[in-house]
Amino acid sequence: MKTLVLIESDSLTRTLISECLTGEDWCVLEAEDGQAGLDLVLKHRPTAVICDLRTPKRNGFQVCRTIREQASLKPTRVILMTVSRFANDRETAFATGADDYLVKPIVPAELLKMLAASGENGNAAPETPPSQPVITGPTLVRFWGVRGSIPSPGNETAGYGGNTSCVEVRVGDQIIILDAGSGIRRLGQSLMKEVGEEGLNVTMLITHTHWDHIQGFPFFVPAYHPKVNIRILGYEGAVHGLRGALFEQMQTAFFPVGLNQMATHLTFEEMDDMQFDLGGSVKVRTMFANHPGICLGYRLTTPHGDIVYMPDHEAYERCEVERQKAEKDNSSTGLEYARLQDDKVVEFLRGAEVVIADSQYDAIEYPTRRGWGHTCADDTAQLAARAGAKRVYLFHHDPDHNDEKMAKMIASAQEGVRQSGSSIQVFAAREGETVILGE
Repeated sequence: MKTLVLIESDSLTRTLISECLTGEDWCVLEAEDGQAGLDLVLKHRPTAVICDLRTPKRNGFQVCRTIREQASLKPTRVILMTVSRFANDRETAFATGADDYLVKPIVPAELLKMLAASGENGNAAPETPPSQPVITGPTLVRFWGVRGSIPSPGNETAGYGGNTSCVEVRVGDQIIILDAGSGIRRLGQSLMKEVGEEGLNVTMLITHTHWDHIQGFPFFVPAYHPKVNIRILGYEGAVHGLRGALFEQMQTAFFPVGLNQMATHLTFEEMDDMQFDLGGSVKVRTMFANHPGICLGYRLTTPHGDIVYMPDHEAYERCEVERQKAEKDNSSTGLEYARLQDDKVVEFLRGAEVVIADSQYDAIEYPTRRGWGHTCADDTAQLAARAGAKRVYLFHHDPDHNDEKMAKMIASAQEGVRQSGSSIQVFAAREGETVILGE
């Protein structure tokens, strides 16, 4: 009997695959996360490994790379599977050494065909910061960069802003920065006014290392100050680690100052767990977004309500509907599966005080941009409304959308939730705006 290690966080998918292989001469060993799966692989040296791309603790790209680094596992067949249809993910999967690539929902015959080619073959969680006093001050959200893809300064975008993704969250004295797009430059200038003899502590959460989310980091002045402690957290990317991505954009060929010239009080933590504690009164839960590569959404639990930050994500149902139109596919299986994935997003947003979410396109633009990893503003508002969120801020504005276009998109999203009977408040994130939770 051949051994297969199945690495998948979703229990229904694990059950489906296990049942598919019943009676097919396979012994299936299951793992809910990448690290546990790798432990099984190294212990049992299986004939094949099936791993979801967005599994926690070790994503599918990491699992595949680790297996390919082991000479003794060279015969092991690696199949990476995903719910996304991004061409970039497929290319990266094969570049990391995958033998096959499977798009959900799983078609049993297709899986069995892939496994028929298989031959016979016989990290600790991040440390919790020291306990801190309970935070009693207000919770604030400030938008420093709200644009997606590339900065777009100018008169036509001045109303909402042209800097790329960067949001500041203050919970009492605790400073949390979400992403390091070009907006972080002005945030850094503001923070420098607060650096006294006692210094300053800053936590930075990076959703992913696409350039519009890290391009401002070299210009973040506090990172060069010896009295500023900066803790940077994120999930390892598809190709490079978190520190590696920031290091590469600051190499001599691209930037005159290297990462090693920044202050020594700069630490990087590549997360394994999908939830962790930032100390004080802030807890964080994460979710993999539907975006090329490895991208996270963050949910911050604070004393005054939860804040969800999900700047890059493509709604599943609309993507599948448009795919079926383009490919003249009338099957119901894919649509049902897409709706199930959207339901998981709704649960992640459930009851949040503030949702800051990807809203790059309108319904007319979307069909020509399907599969780019971004959502219609109308869909973002509807998902947040279904989740019972209090406020949603449309975010990651398209660089080609001027203020007039933005006003029309906001009006459309507001009308949509009004017609659905929801009381959610719909806004567009505006550079320089401050939101106070609990008011």
